[in-house]
Amino acid sequence: MRKNIEELHNSLKQGKPVVMVTILSKQGSAPRSAGTKMVVHENGQITGTIGGGWVEAQVQKLAKEFFEKGKGASIREFTLDSKIYADMDMVCGGNVTLLLEYLPATEDNIGLFSKLLEMLGQNRDGFMVSRLSRESREDFEMQRCIISGKEQTGPLQLSGETIAHLSEQAALMRSPGLINIDEGTFFVEPAQFNGTLYILGAGHLGVETARLAHGTGFKIVVMDDRDQFANKERFPMADVHVVDTFENCFDRFSIGHGSYIVIMTRGHLYDRLILEQALKTDATYIGMIGSKSKKKVIYDYLLTQGVTQERLDQVHAPIGLSIGAQTPAEIAVSIVAELIQARYLSV
Repeated sequence: MRKNIEELHNSLKQGKPVVMVTILSKQGSAPRSAGTKMVVHENGQITGTIGGGWVEAQVQKLAKEFFEKGKGASIREFTLDSKIYADMDMVCGGNVTLLLEYLPATEDNIGLFSKLLEMLGQNRDGFMVSRLSRESREDFEMQRCIISGKEQTGPLQLSGETIAHLSEQAALMRSPGLINIDEGTFFVEPAQFNGTLYILGAGHLGVETARLAHGTGFKIVVMDDRDQFANKERFPMADVHVVDTFENCFDRFSIGHGSYIVIMTRGHLYDRLILEQALKTDATYIGMIGSKSKKKVIYDYLLTQGVTQERLDQVHAPIGLSIGAQTPAEIAVSIVAELIQARYLSV
């Protein structure tokens, strides 16, 4: 989601309006889930996807009408039957309900999506809420705001009671969805933070893991004590930190839910030192590269230092899903697959 929001935000800052397309709901085997966004630019280019094929083609046509009018929003339903997809070699069916809206480059819109990006980048709790029209599904003006604690950002101003009702239900949501309360119908999108991945060790495997994990939405932080390895040239997608020592390496960061730690330094002693520190955090995931014999040596030592076997059992070691990986690129695939699995299970 973040990449699409960034593209949308950049267009608005340049004074260019867009049409934002959001999946409100789906039934059956429609290819993408609620909350998925696609941005249509005035030149016809798109950012993101709502599943491809026939639906996207129809949406691009509808987007032209919004650019011509220069305003408005509408809710459209599409039925994805086998005949539509027969010529596309796709097996897909069901219904999908889309919200299409024209977003002009106003200060309100720029500020609202700036706030959303800030929340996504800082792992802050909150959600974006859009009030949908109960009177018309074809042509209405969208109202939207962002709720973060008691703070409210955006042109839509809600009462304290409404915020409390929405916040209570949003806290239980695993994904975006519709909420119906007395005050209206709202589409609520919790800030979908994809997690921060801390890679300890900037070798070849670190590069491959960072590249793949970044492509799946993780924010990347890399640490190593060698500046010839830990640098922006090798890790353009990451925040890079060259440390004098791995002692207290997590002190400068807030490690908690949504933090993923991958330990892959060049030596057992470094790995042991980092793992001992990582186990004192509330990270969602801790993984360590290495053989079963290495794991035993390190675990035996940590047990003498008061670390419990129950805590050690929570570490992913050897790291990665078992797929027979051999090369750094293949091992990175197994690691990132396990990270995605852990991220899904932690929601």
